Amino acid sequence: MHELGIMTDVLDTALRVAEEHGGKKVTKITLKVGLMSGIVADYVQSFFDVIAKDTIASGAELVIESDPAVFVCRKCGGQTVYKKLGPEYICEHCGSQALRLTSGYGFQIVSVGIL
Repeated sequence: MHELGIMTDVLDTALRVAEEHGGKKVTKITLKVGLMSGIVADYVQSFFDVIAKDTIASGAELVIESDPAVFVCRKCGGQTVYKKLGPEYICEHCGSQALRLTSGYGFQIVSVGIL
C-alpha cells in the first residue's frame, strides 16, 4: 500500500511543476517503475485518480514505463535481464543464483505534461 504515499509525492511534484511553469492543467505524467521496486502498477492509476480529484491533475493520463531487472552474476560476471517477476532468478550464462541486482529497483518521474 506504499503506492498511495508514492503517488501523493508524484501528484505534489506534478502540481509544483505546473505552478512553476504557469500550467493550468496537468495532462500526462510518465513514470518509470522498476520491476523489483515492489510497486504494483495496477494500483498506481487507482490511487492517483482518487488523490488528484479536484486538482488541476484530475483526469491526467498516467503512462507507466517498465524498467526491467538487470542482474550481474557474482560467479561468471554475466548479465541477465528479467522483464517479468519470477519465482527465482538465475544467471542465464552459468545457472548460478549468486546474482547482484544492478537495475530495475527504482521509481522516477520521467515527464509531466502541462497546458
